[in-house]
Amino acid sequence: MFGKLTSLAPYVALCAAAAWLYRDAGAFAAAARPGQLGPDFWPRAILVLLIIVCVCEIVRRLLFEGTARDESAAAPMSGGADAQVASEDRFAWCLAGGIGLTIAYVLALDWLGFFVATALYLALFMAVGRYRRTRVIVSASVLGSLAFVYVFMKIVYVSLPLGRGPFKALSVWLLALLGVR
Repeated sequence: MFGKLTSLAPYVALCAAAAWLYRDAGAFAAAARPGQLGPDFWPRAILVLLIIVCVCEIVRRLLFEGTARDESAAAPMSGGADAQVASEDRFAWCLAGGIGLTIAYVLALDWLGFFVATALYLALFMAVGRYRRTRVIVSASVLGSLAFVYVFMKIVYVSLPLGRGPFKALSVWLLALLGVR
């Protein structure tokens, strides 16, 4: 029982911190213009989502911890200790690849622009994560990148890097196609 309560501690602490930050997020000096979202909208929306996730995880752990799914996860692997070490080494390379891709993504944003850099990042991240269905990778990375561009520039009003040279021309064309000015 004590172990179950200690596993809830991070979620309870995160939920409490999010509630405290939610209160403070309403204290911005700038006020919303009529017909527009105020500067407190997005921070508060994210904090509400964080609180919902924490509460759902607390409820899940209270009601469902110790079920067959958790017990099977604790069962020893059939391949023995050597197979487990080899598996952990392989996943360490996936983690290192993901970290390297994230660093390269940040460095490439100004040159490639948000759309191209994000599409490449999503595709390569899926490949590093050992997903092998090429059609799904290409469609998810292109559509995901387009969705991010649309949400950030059309809904949230965040200026994104356009890139340089032909990448800038592609970004400007996509923005016109999406109706973003």
